[in-house]
Amino acid sequence: MKGSAKLIVFVGMVALTLTLVTIQSHGQDSGVTKDWKDIYILPTNPNPQSNIRLTLTADKQVAKPGDDLTLTFSADRECYLTLMDLGTSGRIIRLWPNDYSARDNRIEANASRSFPGPGDNFKFRIGGPDGMERLIAYATSERGKILSEQEFQQLQNTGFQQYIGGAKDLASQFQKAAESLANNISWGTAQVNIRIGSGSPPAAETPAPSKLHLLAVGADTGGLKFCKRDVQRIADTLRIKSGLQESNTRLLLGADASYQSFNSGIQWLASVTQPEDTAVIYFSGHGSSIPDRQPIDEPDGRDELIVLYPGAQKGMSTEAMINQKILVVDDEINSLVKKIPARKKILIVDSCHSGTVSKEMGLQVEDLVSRYQPLVDPVTGQEDWSLGQKAASPNYGNDNEGLLAACMDNESSYESKSFEGGVFTYYLIEAINQGSVDLEQAFNKAKESVARWVRERSKPGKPVSQTPSLTDPHGLSKTIRFSR
Repeated sequence: MKGSAKLIVFVGMVALTLTLVTIQSHGQDSGVTKDWKDIYILPTNPNPQSNIRLTLTADKQVAKPGDDLTLTFSADRECYLTLMDLGTSGRIIRLWPNDYSARDNRIEANASRSFPGPGDNFKFRIGGPDGMERLIAYATSERGKILSEQEFQQLQNTGFQQYIGGAKDLASQFQKAAESLANNISWGTAQVNIRIGSGSPPAAETPAPSKLHLLAVGADTGGLKFCKRDVQRIADTLRIKSGLQESNTRLLLGADASYQSFNSGIQWLASVTQPEDTAVIYFSGHGSSIPDRQPIDEPDGRDELIVLYPGAQKGMSTEAMINQKILVVDDEINSLVKKIPARKKILIVDSCHSGTVSKEMGLQVEDLVSRYQPLVDPVTGQEDWSLGQKAASPNYGNDNEGLLAACMDNESSYESKSFEGGVFTYYLIEAINQGSVDLEQAFNKAKESVARWVRERSKPGKPVSQTPSLTDPHGLSKTIRFSR
């Protein structure tokens, strides 16, 4: 059949052709437009204790119509694995298990399997059209979890099943089902994308409209006075320059910048965003750093935190502040953010992420206030250096997140009385208003301005060090564009 990927099944003397359509691309071989179809579909498991590490590869990264394709997959523990293919028609086919090669989808730990397997009497053959083939694997420690057999129906006249619903339905249903799993059930996901190209340009397709959502938190605690102003200015700038709608905005200011409100804000983003949307989370306030805690082992041996209202109190232990939800560790933020369906998530953080240099809360340097919150053990009077057991960092693979940070991990960020706000936020907004075409360009201009500002204020005995940092492997900051 012209314009399709074909799974050709030989049963005895009868040849059965199962048509599996590919996902249409939005560009030439040099790249594709980043709508939600070009991004990973299933969420990842943020808990390393229950995360099944899957490996999914294909023998080709680029294929032409008529090429045969073989997939290889494995897991780091015994589990039940399902392999699916997403196509341009909107149909989602379950490739494995199937009636021809494997009705039982149980696999052993670290045992490599292939599709088609060595004894299978069929081939997985590419038919076109040009585009991006999405092949997804998910695994659970118990059979039939997340997606049950009731979520699939027989593909007519074949031994394969098809998912009842579209890709957005799959993403949403998978997220909800994964969150409701019992604590003793492990799960994991993996995805491989195959570029199909015959040399002819792909057909044009109108992408689904993307919406911008903003959750902005300003926690005026510990001597800080202008975090609420930072939040309002960021929201106003995005509204004017990028078309942010008031209905897609939630601001948590002052006393409303509590853990409960922050968690509710994440739940709000999870309930209103779609995969093609962009979610921006902005925080202005105190930050800190402590030795690594479970569950994720950080490369630098430290966990970063943000301080929410009402803020850390003198004499409280770090553990008490975390338990009382005054401090939020980056591990928890990471887990919360992954619950948001929007496949483009950008965090903008104007706080100190420092624990390697000596500071005091409310440190004054001329008109500056450090946004660092020292965490002191009430017994020893020293910073909390207690270490917990470290866990291996999970290999997520599906993360599409970017971070714009006001400073490096071993530096402070500052609030300026003359700016009436955070230095980084001030220059970021200035760069946007002065004609930056997108958020990445605005960040780069802000970084240059902060560097110049630092040079002008650093004096012998009173060093000022602040270097904005951009971590954006997927180029998400380029997708937020500004009008001039």
